[in-house]
Amino acid sequence: MMSKRIIDMVREKRARMVKNPSLGAANMVLGVAAMQGGIGSREWKNYMMQFVEQDPPGEPIDKKRLDRLMGADNTLGDLDLSRKRCYLVGNSTCNGDTPSELAFTVYTIDAGLEGGCGDPTPPPGNGTMKPPRPRKKR
Repeated sequence: MMSKRIIDMVREKRARMVKNPSLGAANMVLGVAAMQGGIGSREWKNYMMQFVEQDPPGEPIDKKRLDRLMGADNTLGDLDLSRKRCYLVGNSTCNGDTPSELAFTVYTIDAGLEGGCGDPTPPPGNGTMKPPRPRKKR
């Protein structure tokens, strides 16, 4: 049985945060810790474990997916995949916009893994989530 793709797990997380905004705050705390710890740190792994299917909890069904998120699959120097990992962590700090922004620029992170890439994430306002609030000019 194939495990869920990373992008599918990201989209599921986003849907849960839309229904329960307090999950966005918890996600932000994990994301900030991941940024402070850096890729390869325990904090980074804790954040990224949210986006891999697990059974039992704490054990990825497909270690290749976690390796992709950790850069442990020989993609650490790959600019495109490094950028997607950075977006996945960076999008955690969008606070109220986190649900609409979480999957932004991440949808092809599964390239080369079993199951391949997902379709691009639909833009906000498609009826499944609120569009992001306009950002204030500084």
